[in-house]
Amino acid sequence: MGAVSCRQRQHFRVPTPRKCGNIQGPLARGWKSLWCGVGTIRSGLEELWELQGHQEPLRPAPLLLEKTLSEWPVPQFISLFLPEFPMRPVRRQQQLKILGLVAKGSFGTVLKVLDCAQKAVFALKVVPKVKVLQRDTLRQCKEEVSIQRQINHPFIHSLGDSWQGKRHLFIMCSYYCTDLYSLWAAVGCFPEASVRLFAAELVLVLCYLHDLGIIHRDVKMENILLDDRGHLKLTDFGLSRHLPQGARAYTICGTLQYMGERAKDGG
Repeated sequence: MGAVSCRQRQHFRVPTPRKCGNIQGPLARGWKSLWCGVGTIRSGLEELWELQGHQEPLRPAPLLLEKTLSEWPVPQFISLFLPEFPMRPVRRQQQLKILGLVAKGSFGTVLKVLDCAQKAVFALKVVPKVKVLQRDTLRQCKEEVSIQRQINHPFIHSLGDSWQGKRHLFIMCSYYCTDLYSLWAAVGCFPEASVRLFAAELVLVLCYLHDLGIIHRDVKMENILLDDRGHLKLTDFGLSRHLPQGARAYTICGTLQYMGERAKDGG
């Protein structure tokens, strides 16, 4: 999932993704691209849209789940993302209320939402299906969820739920309002005792992941959240991979600002 930090940095992958020839029409952009297949999330976005001064008439698309899931085979635009992104009943989506925007990046939008049934706040990543297919990141998107489902560690940002709508994928995790970069920018130099604690917890997380054959590939301060007790929560497994013992990943990926000049040049 994308980091829940409001600070955005440039991400990239090499080689360049192939275009998917069976996708028709322009790529939906902005808040309006999130209306379709979201239950009451759509209504929340309409309210935010109006608050920002956009008064054009709103015509939400009809919800997808009008038939029971037993009426398979399902359309390809749904089956491609199964089983990592199952369909959810409309009533489950209607329990979510948007509280605000957390972050918006090249891979999707992260919203702060309230689950009215659980009376708990979550971070919800919303990714357009068209964008996943156009960028040829279907495998990576499904692996992100698959990896998060199999890991359980006190210093890892755990997955709450994942599902799909008519045009979007949804990944929901616990909400934390602070990340390590924002804290560093606010207070400046950390005390040595804090640095030791952060380093120890991060090493424990990485050792745990590596023992499972998982590489994160985008460890940075923006992807390290802090809970209310000040402990780390490593997040954003969007570039992570699960590799057999002894295998290697050869894709150059990560955040450009954190790379040395040789890595940027492909050297």
